[in-house]
Amino acid sequence: MEMIDYLQGFLESDSTKLIYILSCILFANILDTVVGWLNAKLNKKVKFSSSKAIFGVARKITLFVVLVYAIPVALLMPKPLGISALYALYIVYLLSEINSILNHFKLAEDDKSMDPFIEFFKGLLHREGK
Repeated sequence: MEMIDYLQGFLESDSTKLIYILSCILFANILDTVVGWLNAKLNKKVKFSSSKAIFGVARKITLFVVLVYAIPVALLMPKPLGISALYALYIVYLLSEINSILNHFKLAEDDKSMDPFIEFFKGLLHREGK
């Protein structure tokens, strides 16, 4: 019960809620990057390009910096509008990252032109079973 009370402490104020959502975004970014990198590196159907990988990581870092920069900008807005805008921005970006992760596993549609990771992973499992 103490653990649940401790975790509920994160949801008591807008500040901690926004940091919690930012943490979820960061975790989703890392997961998306790792799965995408593994797919590109291990899957023979996908050509690995270090410049594309670096560009993708730099893009994610830049977007995260913009998300953090939005905090002081939102504080300049009238009270309910700024915080609401941050929630909308963070939640939409988090959903976008989740969609990107799901696309690797062929559970969502995305504009990525690579083969989904799940097909490659299934192929690996079938080869090991023989």
